[in-house]
Amino acid sequence: MKRGINAIKLVTVGLLLSAISFGQSSQLLTLESYLSANGVQAGEEFMAALVVDIREPWHINSNQPLDEFTIPTEVRLDESSDYSVLELRFPQHIERTLSYSDEPMALFSGEMVIFIRGIAASDLRDDFHLQGSFYYQGCDDVMCLAPQETPFRLEIPLLDSDEPVISANIEIFGSMAGEPEAATPADDSGTFDVQQSLSQKGILLTFILIFLGGLALNLAPCVYPLIPITISYFGGQAAGQEGRRIVMALLYVLGIAIVNSMLGTLAALSGGLLGTAMTNPVVLLVIAAILVLLSLSMFGVYEFRLPNFLMNMGGGGRSGYMGSLVMGLTMGIVAAPCIGPFVIGLLTYVASIGNAFLGFAMFFTLSLGLGLPYLFLAFFSSQLGHLPKAGDWMVGVRLIFGFVLIGMAFYFLQPLIPDPIYRIAFPAFIILSGVYLILFNRSGDSSTVFLFIKRILALAAVIAGVWMLKPSAPPAEDIQWEAYSTVRFEEALQEGKPMILDFYADWCIPCKEMDELTFTDPELVALSRQFALFKIDLTRNPSDEYLEIKEKMKVMGVPTILFLDPVGEEIRDARVLGFENAEQFMAKMKTALDR
Repeated sequence: MKRGINAIKLVTVGLLLSAISFGQSSQLLTLESYLSANGVQAGEEFMAALVVDIREPWHINSNQPLDEFTIPTEVRLDESSDYSVLELRFPQHIERTLSYSDEPMALFSGEMVIFIRGIAASDLRDDFHLQGSFYYQGCDDVMCLAPQETPFRLEIPLLDSDEPVISANIEIFGSMAGEPEAATPADDSGTFDVQQSLSQKGILLTFILIFLGGLALNLAPCVYPLIPITISYFGGQAAGQEGRRIVMALLYVLGIAIVNSMLGTLAALSGGLLGTAMTNPVVLLVIAAILVLLSLSMFGVYEFRLPNFLMNMGGGGRSGYMGSLVMGLTMGIVAAPCIGPFVIGLLTYVASIGNAFLGFAMFFTLSLGLGLPYLFLAFFSSQLGHLPKAGDWMVGVRLIFGFVLIGMAFYFLQPLIPDPIYRIAFPAFIILSGVYLILFNRSGDSSTVFLFIKRILALAAVIAGVWMLKPSAPPAEDIQWEAYSTVRFEEALQEGKPMILDFYADWCIPCKEMDELTFTDPELVALSRQFALFKIDLTRNPSDEYLEIKEKMKVMGVPTILFLDPVGEEIRDARVLGFENAEQFMAKMKTALDR
């Protein structure tokens, strides 16, 4: 009751003083409108912002006042067939007690940003305008003015379907993460939001984070072959010539960085998947052959050498500077397939800005982080051939790395080997490798420590291989996906069911982890029966239907899993990029069912 009496007093005072304060009201605030990109494509979403600067000592009421008598602030948008408004986000208000109010009031003061999320009409043919008015009542600590409206009009350019959407006004839209009511749900997938980082942390810190992300990529299985290859290639080179060794190591890492930067930038700008080349059987066979040949060098079958013309170009010697660069270029190709699934955020951002130079710089920074450990490995491994006799245990180390290289060749060939054969051949190779190290290999036996470590590794290999050969338990019930088709998609729309679209590839490790660990959870499987479930397999030679839906949904990498509402619109804040456990995934399923 007290709130209502205070509000009536507020309005009465405002009406009495509105005439004399009319001149002041025109100076109460300024309003500017902004768009988050250079335009919007027909049928796609857009984000606009109203930046309101309320001058001291004025304030305006919240859009959600604390009592029914206070006049709320509103954004009144004109109706239009050119667009639909999906969401209107006000910032968090503050609560303050004023001289004419005994109770706190909900207010806006200073600068405030209101975000408008909309979607352009699918049949749009020309630029359009987002227009309306900002309705508010201004007050200071003594009096209130009569309510008034400030009109606004924002031109939104229409982009062609093949024209890139480039981010704009990042300093405004990056602040969305800081608004309590406007912030989007946290992304549990671990994908790096480059645009948000740039707006909040600046370009220098963003590049440092990208570099650290590249360093973390060394945990990816596809990168492991670089360890023994680096040791094999640089072992004994340029011994006693520290300056020459460090230059060769730098050129080796530079080659890795150049290849990954080019592949990443091209994939982002073309909308392709980084790692798609790995679906080509010829590429898989070539990489597997390289790994086997390098493993033979580890076993001492021959000494790895580059052609004479490359040695001469690089200054002679075993390989020279040019040879180190060429070797790095080759290893960049080996490492590229594993990088794609981990840098979806970077791929998406580079594609959105359409700036090849900035994209190359970002991927180059990422690749330098990836290559940093191999800079040190290449430098120090060049001394292996000149260790004293007591260091012959390094021959055993290289032998172990040789087995690792053959195991990685199996890994790359897995998509080409029938599953029943692979499930026997790979464990058998692991067991035989362990048996050989225990029974037949004597390298490094003079070192008690190395002998202990070698036997532990060999025994672990035998146990792991036997474990992999054991009969598997009956497969747990999993999600019943069906292959995507336009016909089935339209039928699901007619049924009015929400949908899940899983973009998948056989060479994608997180995809397989999702299938084996997440999509077998009993509670999740039961919940999935309320959805239409479509899998889009991008492993090799995707159909035109698959490519069309991939382009339409702006899918940059795998795994990408989309949730669609019953009318076929994506629930953007539920998109999955990367591995998610069952609990995280079910939370998004429930969000989709509540829409």
